Amino acid sequence: MASRPATVGRRPPWFREAGDGWPRLEPCGSPRKVAAVKSIGVGQEGSLEQVVRPEHGADRFQNAGVTVLATPVLCHWFESAAVRAIAEQLESGESTVGTRLTIEHLKSTPVGMQVRVTARVLTVDGRRVDFEVSAFDDVELVARGTHERVVIDLERFLARVQSKRAPV
Repeated sequence: MASRPATVGRRPPWFREAGDGWPRLEPCGSPRKVAAVKSIGVGQEGSLEQVVRPEHGADRFQNAGVTVLATPVLCHWFESAAVRAIAEQLESGESTVGTRLTIEHLKSTPVGMQVRVTARVLTVDGRRVDFEVSAFDDVELVARGTHERVVIDLERFLARVQSKRAPV
């Protein structure tokens, strides 16, 4: 028989304990939950164009001597393009968080070259929005992949995150 889990510090406002002593997440008067998203359409696109600057280089990410566009920067640009694709369809108080990003970084892009990043909505399932992402430099396709974001109620989300902090 499993023993009751240990708890540390103050319990968050959304925490409820079942009769068996194990924690359960249950609604308890916290800010509203986000309903299924209906205003975001398949095919919507967001994009951005960036010139690869020295601070975008892989050598800035502990990869000495590799002065090409770093994969972490490319990931950031993919997320930014996805946010742009659906930002206008979000209700007041809503935002999105990235939950999955899968990419193939196919070709290197040197410092000084421009990159165009695009995120296109593939599917919308409840609060989940899936994107196809791609990046082209002045010469060729340099990366492609998929990205998933979830629509959240920002106040509710931040309250949950704040509850993780130890009481002062």
